[in-house]
Formats: sequence, C-alpha cells, structure tokens
Amino acid sequence: MSAAAPVGDDIAARLLRWIRDADALPAGEWQLGPLGAPSAGYSNITLLGELRGAGATAGQALPFVLRLQPPGESIYPDHDVPRQHRVLRALHAAGLPVPRVLGAEDGDGALGAPFFLMERIEGQAPNENPLYHLEGWFHDLPAAARREAWFDGIRAVARLARLDWRAAGLGFLATAEAAADDGREPLDRQLDHYAAAIRWAEERAGREYPLLRAAEPWLRANRPAGAPVAFSWGDAKLGNCLYRDGRLVAMLDFEQATLTHPVDDLAWWLMLDDSLSRGYGVPRLEGLPMRAESVAAWEAESGLVARDLDYLEVFAAWRMAFVMARIAFLFRARGWIPADSDMDVRNGGATLLAAHGARLGFAAADAPRAGG
Repeated sequence: MSAAAPVGDDIAARLLRWIRDADALPAGEWQLGPLGAPSAGYSNITLLGELRGAGATAGQALPFVLRLQPPGESIYPDHDVPRQHRVLRALHAAGLPVPRVLGAEDGDGALGAPFFLMERIEGQAPNENPLYHLEGWFHDLPAAARREAWFDGIRAVARLARLDWRAAGLGFLATAEAAADDGREPLDRQLDHYAAAIRWAEERAGREYPLLRAAEPWLRANRPAGAPVAFSWGDAKLGNCLYRDGRLVAMLDFEQATLTHPVDDLAWWLMLDDSLSRGYGVPRLEGLPMRAESVAAWEAESGLVARDLDYLEVFAAWRMAFVMARIAFLFRARGWIPADSDMDVRNGGATLLAAHGARLGFAAADAPRAGG
C-alpha cells in the first residue's frame, strides 16, 4: 500500500497520547511520523503511519496501520471494528499469517470511535482498480511466479477451512441465536443477514435492486444442508493477500469473518477473480490456474471435499453484487462518480449474478450487464 494525502495533526496527537497512556508498545520513547491514507479500501477508515524510537529506543521504527470505525456510511450496516481486532488476535495466536494487533480501543474516548493499531507488513497486494488481469505488478510477473502466488493464496484459504475455530477462540463469531440449538444452520443466518442488508441498501439508495431480490428465493430454496461449520475469512481474494518476493506474507481484511460452510472462502476466491475478468468483459490473465486446478489444490491442502461449490459461487455472486451496489453508493456520496452513474447495477458481481440467473431461472427482467 502507498500513502496518499497526510491526515490532520489532531488525530495524530490524540493517537500518540493514547499510545503513551495505554502502554500499547514496548517500553521506550516513541515519536509519531506523519499519518496518511492508503491507496485502496472503501469501508474502514484506514491510516498508515510509523512510530520512531527516541531515547532508549532510538533507531527503532515500527510501521503500523490504524483502523478506525467510520462515523457515517459504510458498506455494511453492521460494521464492527472491535470484532475485527478480536479475529486478528485469534488468527495470529493460531499461527496464521495476519498482522499482529499492537493495541485496541473499543470505546470512543481516545479518537472519537473504536479503533485498533496493527503492525504494517511490507508487501504488495494485486490491484483490482485497474484490474490485475490487464496491468500492474501482478500482471507483469512471469507466468510461473503468478501461478505460485495464486496457489499460495489458495493454500492460505484452505488453512482457514481446517482451522479449529473453537480452540482458536473464535466462538464469539457465533451469535446468541446460533448458540441456541434452534435447528438453523449458518447459511440460513447468512441469507437472512444479506437479505436484510439488501433492503437497507435499497432504502439508502432510494431504489430497488430487482436482480438481488430475484436471486434470494432461489438461494433459499436450494440451500445445501448438513455441512460442518468452519471459520470463513469473508473476503478471501488475491487483493487481500500481501506478497513479498513472490510469496504470500499476510492475509488482510477480516471485517466479514464468520462461521459458515467450509467451502465458502474458496467459492468467494473463485467468484471474485471471475468477476474481475468475465464480469467486466476482459480476458483472464494468461497462466493463472484453471478452476479445477484451484479446487484440487484447496482440497489437497484442506483435506476436505469442495462440496456445494456451485451453489456457493452463486451465493458469492449475490453478495458481491450487494457489495458493489454499496460501493457505488459511497462513491456517489463522496463525489467520486457522477450522481447518475449506474455502477450499482453495472459491475462485475451483478454481471456474474445475472449470468447465473439466466442459467438457473431467476434472472430479473432488467438485469444489467457490466460493459453492456
């Protein structure tokens, strides 16, 4: 990630006071360098900075990322920064390649909202805007290096699927309702969650999303049952993987982490790559593994069978179409796209969902096509 425009002095001074008062860092005197915003990210308020040692810690430097609860609109109606740092702490303790949490504040006294501070790991994430299928550092890698980076990501996703989430202390992700033996499965709750989020998004946008509504009955009627419960990253994709020297060094952005079907992350990974190529009418980057190769690698690493993958890819496209509708709403609100832009219904996620709908019989009459 690269820093953009610097942030005002007020939040920097308040953060430094909190760091000193909270005793969140190794003993010593620390000075705070300039804070800046990263080049990507739409949901959290994310600031990049560096703590520089003075006195006994002179010569030391600690690059960090600050994640702050947004005061207004976000992609999801239930944005929860404290939940994110609890997930990261648990995954780091379990030996997963995630950033170490340096400190956290769940109240709003220090910076006006809950936040956490985590180490900043040096590396590069494949770009999505512009699409890595068309340009960028990942695009420019030799084909063999691209394949290995891809499989590094697949193996990381598979490690999450086999994680003992109870032993890792991730049971808090189960809601009070899920903790009760009511006979409902995690996919039922996810369907309810996203259906409610779609209604909320429609209310915020002042319009309905017919394709999203058309897909919901099919998803409910065809929901697979009886799968074991596993931990899910919630946003498993190349763009959330940091690479250094061609190898994966960190997994990022667990704001939608949950407990669900063990194949959910694999489905999201495959869907997201598809949405960035077929979804926008561009050729897939040459040399990337085919779907069957990726599934085989995931199964070999996880020790599981990728059951229900076809259904879960439709489910993933439905969620992605919702996410893109919300991103478009935020872009309009921030003046990044014109007020009359149809990005909320013409995007890679909506294109894939419409294609699934045409194949499975739930396509809305006005289903759009990205680039159409």
